[in-house]
Amino acid sequence: MKSILNIKDNILELENILYKEQSLEELDRSIQQLFSRILKEYPYLKLPMFSIIPTKNLEFIVWYQDPNAITETLLIKQNSFDAYIWKSANQKWYLDDLYSRPHEIAQKLIESIPVFHSIPENPKEVKHLLEVGMMHFDSTSFPKFSKVKPKDCREVLTWDDRFLLVGTQQNNLKIYSYEEWNALIGRENFYLD
Repeated sequence: MKSILNIKDNILELENILYKEQSLEELDRSIQQLFSRILKEYPYLKLPMFSIIPTKNLEFIVWYQDPNAITETLLIKQNSFDAYIWKSANQKWYLDDLYSRPHEIAQKLIESIPVFHSIPENPKEVKHLLEVGMMHFDSTSFPKFSKVKPKDCREVLTWDDRFLLVGTQQNNLKIYSYEEWNALIGRENFYLD
């Protein structure tokens, strides 16, 4: 899998958002809008989940002492990745009680959020992303990796020059080589005739 393009530009844009004087709710909206723009070219990928949670619930989980933070914290979550952004009494943003400079926060987020490094390059990677829940199951938006379309595209979600990903729902996905797929289609067509 490859990473999104222009990672440095995206880090800079997020850094600029963190420099603005804003509430947690405004920060939440701004980051979500940025992430949506970053993934605009990849509508099949799922954005991380955002939620605002009580800061008190995180005491002794994310940090070991009272961070003197505002009462709410922004949680950004995707699969096993969790990031907590909160503002201290000094009006500075913090990430996981480890990073306080906007550039550090922006860099850590962009470099750590899985979806930004999960751009599929073949049907096997699409299958993996579907299985781990980082991709929407929408047969109209799957990326295609070859301009040569298979002869029979029924139930084919995506393909490249060697393999096809076939299925009608999340629980029946299967990778086929062209030879296997053509043999299966040949058998099905034989029984239909």
